[in-house]
Amino acid sequence: MQRNPQQESSAAEFDVERLKADLSTLRQAAGLEPPFGREDVRAHLAVAASGAVALVWALLPTGLPAQWGTVPLILVGVGYVTWMRTKYRRNSGRSPTRRREYTSEIVGMFVVAALALVYRLWAGKLGISTTIAGSAGMFVFGLAMLIPVLRDRNRLPDLGVAVPLMVCGLVIPFCPVSLWVILGATFMIGGLATASIMAHCLKVADATHAPH
Repeated sequence: MQRNPQQESSAAEFDVERLKADLSTLRQAAGLEPPFGREDVRAHLAVAASGAVALVWALLPTGLPAQWGTVPLILVGVGYVTWMRTKYRRNSGRSPTRRREYTSEIVGMFVVAALALVYRLWAGKLGISTTIAGSAGMFVFGLAMLIPVLRDRNRLPDLGVAVPLMVCGLVIPFCPVSLWVILGATFMIGGLATASIMAHCLKVADATHAPH
């Protein structure tokens, strides 16, 4: 059965995409190409904007719960990872390295949420205040994100989130302002810092691979 020109064109485009993905995978495995792209930069800018919304919401006298301001932040985080995992699904021909990265992030979200619930119940049983337990948890989470950076230079953008989280965890018990103000500021700064580091890494990678 012969294929029409449109089918042949689509097949050729798919082969080209797969070839690009294979080359990208090899470069990423060799540490020559970052496991993220321009869309990740834009996503972290959206996280920064959502953090700013949470910050402003907590400062405004709305009469509504301050934690409601974090809803855009949650939606952006979950929506971004889910959309990217769908984009890099197995039959797309796109980078399997990126696919594994987003899959691990989705799994990580569920694991962190489950562990956070267990930690909250444990702290409550011991009579530890939510503020102290939360600040300690954020510091430890930031520290955990810092460790992969020391082993893999491609994880350098994690510094953008890890350091603000650790600082946030240390500051919360001593800061007189609302917890939600500090959280909003943390994710605003973390999103901007991560986006900046990613953009710099991508710029360096483009310059390295550019023909001389």
